[in-house]
Parts: sequence; structure tokens; C-alpha cells
Amino acid sequence: MGRRAFLGRGVSALAGVTILPRSVFGANGKIDVAFIGAGGKGSSAVKAMAGNPAANIVAFADVDEKRAGATYQGFPGVPTFADFRKMMDKHGKGIDAVVISTPDHTHHYCGKWCMRMGKHVYIEKPLAHNIAQIRDLMEAEKKNKLVCQMGNQGHSGVGIPLLDAWAKAGVFGEVKELRAWCKSNWSFDDAERPKAEPVPPGLDWDLWLGPAPQIPHSTRYYPSRWRGWFDFGNGALGDWACHNMDAPWTVFDLGYPSKVHVESTGPLKLSFPKSARLTYTFPAKPGRGEMVLRWYQGPEFQPERPAELEPDRQMGNEGGGSLIIGSKATAVMGSHAGTPRIIPESKAQEMAATLPKVAEKRSSHFDNWLRAIRGEEKARSHFAYAGLLTEVMQLGNIALHLNCNLKLDPVSREILDNPEAKKMFSWPPPRKGWEA
Repeated sequence: MGRRAFLGRGVSALAGVTILPRSVFGANGKIDVAFIGAGGKGSSAVKAMAGNPAANIVAFADVDEKRAGATYQGFPGVPTFADFRKMMDKHGKGIDAVVISTPDHTHHYCGKWCMRMGKHVYIEKPLAHNIAQIRDLMEAEKKNKLVCQMGNQGHSGVGIPLLDAWAKAGVFGEVKELRAWCKSNWSFDDAERPKAEPVPPGLDWDLWLGPAPQIPHSTRYYPSRWRGWFDFGNGALGDWACHNMDAPWTVFDLGYPSKVHVESTGPLKLSFPKSARLTYTFPAKPGRGEMVLRWYQGPEFQPERPAELEPDRQMGNEGGGSLIIGSKATAVMGSHAGTPRIIPESKAQEMAATLPKVAEKRSSHFDNWLRAIRGEEKARSHFAYAGLLTEVMQLGNIALHLNCNLKLDPVSREILDNPEAKKMFSWPPPRKGWEA
């Protein structure tokens, strides 16, 4: 089997094989990677990949030539495009995998296009803009047997394995509550749409809009404020929940909720509430009872400080964090499941000798994806996993947008007794000509 044919089949070609000898790829057995999005967040992805010996950077696509310019200058021999579809048409045969670092509203369109061409994809969080798109990408991963990864980088850190070991050892006792939060809100007063502004040189505004409605350019959308508008982003939940919900949701195998209860400063038509608290209720599973995860965002809804936490100690970090509150012990961590610690510090010191430990190093999130393409590891945040996590997050945005509580069937993953909320599964519809 040729190198590219092997890479195209991904891990499906490796049933029963743990480690594949590198010699199967030949002398230059690197993975040829293209990027959709080379400025902004995309530039950090390019920098991370540039230092990886398993990858060749072979093409760039970005709708803003000026913003991507610094990246392009660093790779003078790599072809560049405004439209990723032209990049794929011209260079698709020389591309094994694609990194997609674009606004949320284009994740599904770009990802599905590349997956139809048999390319492994890495998509930044959140996986997609609505639940129907998420499910479509999950199905495409399964159907095409591709190696896919969502960019919730904390899932490749040591925090989650460490917390999982603590939970399995009974360190927490009976878990009473789980909390996750962020400090940002991504809320804009939207009494009316921003006034039209001239499109800056180098930006193809129509390509940037992609599947979104045809609306005039404004600096209140682009380049960095799109997360706060329903047309393009998913607010604070979309920005942080895939990072900060990840640890409690994974460690306790929460699955799909049966209820979502919303409290907020009030819904906005085009943007997101300034502050909110969402309470997810997850049904009991073998070995554990019903569990509650509370999500907090914005200045007016921040998590209550546990009594065990020292008054002068910061709870989480600037990106937010998570709490696991148990009958025997409570743990706090920063965003991305970073540096979990038992609180108070005196108890952490007392328990240090008996707490389970895990390996301090793991392959990075990008490296894990590349290794999975080569058949050496399993992608940690593959779409079957990441899609479900993102779907749980999106249920919260539906509740926030409609300002209503939700009842759900955790087995069928359907909203009950609320046709309006159920319609939000596929909101917003793509602009004509941009159907994936």
C-alpha cells in the first residue's frame, strides 16, 4: 500500500496493531498538512505544527491576505489562497490532512468539504455552529474512517487522567456537585445591527461570511468580535465550555443531560446574555447516581467559593476553571483542566503521599492527532467524543437564546415538549450556495 493510500485509510487500517514501524512511510514519511485559517488563531496552529518533525506544511488558505501575511512570510515557498476550495482543487492530491482555524459558523462547511475528499481534519473548538452540523461531522468521521480531532487542547494534558485516577480511587467520595465557568461573556447590545463599514484591503468579506447571512462588514464582527454574535459564534459557552466542562464531563462519564435549567440577565436577539448560570442534570448510570454540572459565565454569575478554599487564593485562572465537590475531598483546577489541586492546601499536603499519580508527559494535542493518523495512537478528542461534548454545550445556548428550561430524552438526544427549541438544532440555516 502506498504512503498516501495508507494515510487516507487512517486508523481503520490498523486493527489490532498498536505501533506501526515508521519504515512503512518510506524515507520521507511525513504527513502533508494544509491550513484553512493562517492569521489570528490559525497562526498559532501553524507555529505549533511547524516544529513537528512528523509534518510538512504544504498549503495555506485565508480570506484575509493582510492578516495572514506574517504567516505567509515565514513560509515563502508554500502556496497561498483566499478560497480554501481552490486550494483543495489544485493541491488536494498532495494533502493528507487539514487544520481548520476559522470562525465557528464555517467549521462544518470547511470540515465536511475536506472530509469528502478523504482528508483527516483538525477543527478548533467548538466543533460546529449547531447540533445538526455536529451530528453531520460525527457521521462523516465514521463513514469515511478518518482521523479527526477537535481543538480542546486540555484533553491532551495530564489534568484529566489525574482526576480520573483520583475519582476511580475514591478520593472524592460521593460527588455532590460539579462546576465549570469562564469570566468572559461575549455579550453585545444588539438593539440594531452595526452600521456598514468599508471592507479593509486584503479581506474577501463574502468568503468570510461563507454560510452566514449576507450582511455588511463591520469591525464589531471582524476580526476578533464575531464570537459574540449568533450569526457567527457561540458566545462564552462556545469559547470556553469545551475546555472547562471537559474534565468533569469526561471523568464522571456524564453523557447526555435530562434537563437544562437556565438563569440569566436576559436573552438578546442577535447576541448572548451578559451573564448566566446553566444547571445540567445528568441521569444516573451504573456505579453512580444522578449528577449536576453547573456552568457560570459573565460577571453577574460566577461560581460560589467553596468553604475549603483559602480566602487569599485565586479560584481557577483567568480563563476560568472547574470544581469537583465531594463528600471526602474537593478539587479545583484552572481552565483546560490545568493543575488540579485538592483544597485546602493543608489537606493537599496531607493527602499527597496517598494520591494516585499519572505520567507527567503526554503527546501534545497536535502531536496526538498526527500520531493517530500514522496509527501510533488514538485521537483523544475524536469527533465521536468531541461532538457529544459540543452538543451538550449547544443545548445550553439553545436554552439561553430562548430563555427557557429544556427537558430531554438522553437516549434519543431529543428535546421534549418544545418544538421551538427543537428547531434550534439546525439554526441557523446556511446561505444559499453554501450548503455543505
